[in-house]
Amino acid sequence: MKWYDMVAPLYDRAINRTYLPYRQVVVQALHLQPCLTIMDIGCGTGLNFELILNKIGIEGTLIGIDSSAKMLNRARQKVECQKWKNIHLLQRDARKITQNDLETLAGRRIRIDSVICTLGFSVFPEWQAVFERSFNLLKSGGRYCIMDIYNDKITFRNLIVSILAHSNNSRRIWEPLQKICGNYSEKRYPMRHDDIVVVASGTKL
Repeated sequence: MKWYDMVAPLYDRAINRTYLPYRQVVVQALHLQPCLTIMDIGCGTGLNFELILNKIGIEGTLIGIDSSAKMLNRARQKVECQKWKNIHLLQRDARKITQNDLETLAGRRIRIDSVICTLGFSVFPEWQAVFERSFNLLKSGGRYCIMDIYNDKITFRNLIVSILAHSNNSRRIWEPLQKICGNYSEKRYPMRHDDIVVVASGTKL
């Protein structure tokens, strides 16, 4: 995650405007209500936080997890600036999160009502392991929602992007969700250079 430590100060300005509409779509797909507990995997600088808190209110709980210390520090600054009291942040490899980690962080017994991951599965090492671990922490009947970039074209541009951003946009990140969830839904939004924003969501059976 050294790359994300380096780009943390510029991250929001670089991508927020481009991806905000799709963040709004994926948060809407969570079907959020007040008082729920949400886990944001690969939360980065916290660009999803306000969108989620607008739905779950001050009675809800938001747990943000990221492995980049500097990205998480930017998220922490937002939490402190906005005086959000119901957000808990954890620096951890998402492949290794446990229920005990979450309950120690929150200071109480909890259950995860929904999981969200935006622009994470194209970056995570062993992304299938991240999905399996986080999906196992989700309660039955809970919502799992993903937003990410997909582009399976083999081009010089895509090679450069993958090197610079340490990402792999050819991953079919929606397939694990599609295979095991009920009420599966998928939306695709074409962008420049043959990139596609994929928003996928489903309910854990």
